[in-house]
Amino acid sequence: MRSGTPTIAFMRREWRFLLFGALIIFWTSPGQTFLISLFGDQLRQDFNLSHSEFGGIYTAATLTSAAILWPAGRLVDRLPLAKFVWWTCAAMVAGSLAFSRIEGPITLFLGILVVRFLGQGMMSHIAVTAMARRYVAERGRAIAIAGFGFPIAEGALPPLITIGLTLTSWQNIWIGLAVVAALTLLPTVPFLLKRTSGQDGQGFESLAKTGPAQKQWTRSEMLRDSLFFKIAPQIMAMSAIFTGLIFHQKFIIATVKEWDFLWWSLGFSLFAVFHVFGSFLAGWLVDRISARRITPFVLLPFAASTLILGFGEHPYWVPVIMCLMGTSAGTTGPTYSSLWAELYGTQHLGAIRAAGAVLSVFGSALGPVVIGWTLDAEVSIATITLTSVLITLLASALAAAGLRDK
Repeated sequence: MRSGTPTIAFMRREWRFLLFGALIIFWTSPGQTFLISLFGDQLRQDFNLSHSEFGGIYTAATLTSAAILWPAGRLVDRLPLAKFVWWTCAAMVAGSLAFSRIEGPITLFLGILVVRFLGQGMMSHIAVTAMARRYVAERGRAIAIAGFGFPIAEGALPPLITIGLTLTSWQNIWIGLAVVAALTLLPTVPFLLKRTSGQDGQGFESLAKTGPAQKQWTRSEMLRDSLFFKIAPQIMAMSAIFTGLIFHQKFIIATVKEWDFLWWSLGFSLFAVFHVFGSFLAGWLVDRISARRITPFVLLPFAASTLILGFGEHPYWVPVIMCLMGTSAGTTGPTYSSLWAELYGTQHLGAIRAAGAVLSVFGSALGPVVIGWTLDAEVSIATITLTSVLITLLASALAAAGLRDK
């Protein structure tokens, strides 16, 4: 068992940097599927797109984002955090504002590309890498606490946007997102980034000062390690399946399942609560028994929720689905981010974690278009979800086998 500062004392001591992480992760939302998908019906109708066409544009933009993230991710290892993160946040504000000016499929592709690369890609990558690098004894809890920004966004934004779409245009909502992001991010980030004596990990200034206790892998060395490829399918599985289902959630929930979509969107508040529960549980376990020991189990609640979504017939299943999905969504962040540091060290963590982020982004690119094809082909939701569950369980078993041999 590892030692570290008690959680409450840790939060009191490190509140500024933890708040920085939470704020950055909250504002990855414009590039996250749960938010973009809320505009799916309006975007398809305005630009006369089918499910598979819209999913194809989303996939192409996300794959392009992943390709850019591969080289860009290593910038976290090379540039001072303060300037890099401020300009990234400014770019997200500009990208959200530009999204409100989309006028057709080409600009839709460009708009999705910008917010996906900055939100799902760079901003989350910067925040989590900074947490993993600046803390050692409290690494799991630091990532979990910073990750609190995401469930807040998941709980608050879907019902607000769903209601907002009944009152104004989707373009005005994107303008509002850009304005609020600018006001909350740009003035506060420099203040929150100051380093404290309680941060026991390496920052940008000391990357070259590594101790002898752990080998510091480069990304090219990691890519020659067979364990990485045994873990990769598990990282991609939830990203692909969850993103695909959420991307087409309006059609699946309102049309196929015939459930009230506002009831479903309100369920994201419960999703957010259990996201927090899963995140803190994983962070606590990582700091005590290590990420490698809990990794094989983090997707089991998600597998159960997917099965219920496919075969549940009544909307009273929504709270159960949201609780289980939220738990897995919460556990994956602290677990996977800490796993890379445990297995491969922190000196090249930006580049290494970027490889993991590319896997996740690549999975999220496949999900919308594949599920879009199946929906256009009128494949039943039961078949889609049952196949998804089998993929999830097989990927988890492969990761378990690899980590057991490590």
